[in-house]
Amino acid sequence: MESKTGPPPSTMESWYRETVTKLYRFIYSQLQSKEETEDITQETYLRCLKQDSGNLPPYAYLKQIARNLMTDRYRHKLVAQNHLEHLPEPEYPSPEEEWLNRSTLHELMNQLPSDYRQILEYRIIQGYSRKETATLMGRSESSIRGLQYRALQTLRSYIHSYQQKGGDL
Repeated sequence: MESKTGPPPSTMESWYRETVTKLYRFIYSQLQSKEETEDITQETYLRCLKQDSGNLPPYAYLKQIARNLMTDRYRHKLVAQNHLEHLPEPEYPSPEEEWLNRSTLHELMNQLPSDYRQILEYRIIQGYSRKETATLMGRSESSIRGLQYRALQTLRSYIHSYQQKGGDL
């Protein structure tokens, strides 16, 4: 059975030496970026060597592959840039708005029953575990889970009512 091994290494090496500087300069003249030029140069040779051919292509063929790779890269950049331009700008509240939001949330939390306020304080604000909160409040862990759920549901309804009245939170 005959196998295609391609050109001998010495032929490949001399072909590479003859073409790499010229190809690199051509690509760099188009891209003006050392990193991108190195990537395109490497990809060009890789594509040529992947071909199941016993012959090494001439410089003009290498140049055309490099040109196609640069075109593809440019298109991908345009598509990515186009998608980025259509993303909405993130809106960050001003320090004043953030203070108002915190103040409003604090007021809404103060309207909660004391055990709801206390569990939200322990679990969410201070970061205690369910077990630690159960010990602090003198309750079982399962009752803490239910109490926290009800506290959050009640706070959500307060926030929803506040927003229905035209408030912003």
